[in-house]
Amino acid sequence: MLWRFRREVIFIVGFLISFVIVKYHSVKIVGIENQHKQEVKIVNYEELIAENIRLKEILDIKKDTSLFKRIVVGQIVSIKPVVFPVEIIVNKGIDDGVKENMSVLSKDMFLIGRVTKVDRNTASIMTLFNTKSKISVIIDKTREIGVLEGGSIPLLSLRYIPSDSCVKIGDKVITSGYSDFYPKGIEVGEIIKIEKSHDTLFLKIYVKPFSCVSGLEEVLIGE
Repeated sequence: MLWRFRREVIFIVGFLISFVIVKYHSVKIVGIENQHKQEVKIVNYEELIAENIRLKEILDIKKDTSLFKRIVVGQIVSIKPVVFPVEIIVNKGIDDGVKENMSVLSKDMFLIGRVTKVDRNTASIMTLFNTKSKISVIIDKTREIGVLEGGSIPLLSLRYIPSDSCVKIGDKVITSGYSDFYPKGIEVGEIIKIEKSHDTLFLKIYVKPFSCVSGLEEVLIGE
């Protein structure tokens, strides 16, 4: 009889201990979930702040630029391929006033490429890395005119600069204004490699573009 009573007491005590343990873990889990929600909120706030800073910088550029009469800000929705992309898709199109052959720049006003196809709400952009990209440019210091071509990823090829040129590594390359697509004076990149060849009258020059396309989220589309 006493043993049966003891077993009931042990059962009750065990039940109470189990209840306390379950309640403790439940409170702990709820606390972790609440902490996770707070962390997510903090991350979201940081993303919003970063986005607002980027948009403010872009708005300041839109006010100050004299290269274009009108600028449309587009958000990148697709990049192909991810590294050194040759094509970018943005979320602005005909309804936003985007047209074919409009110039596309980074928020730092570095050349990215031009619009090649436009739908109602999206536009395709051919970047400098594309093999079809050919741009008339000027070497800032020597004032020599050449053609900047894509296809030699991760660099661009600058052609038709004479072998007796005084061009140097580090010289800046800008748009010449002689192209049908780009106004004069857009910064494109800097020369990082120069090779001479006895088989040709021109230097073999490689240019590193200033725009880092794979890290962009917004672009400026100018007319």
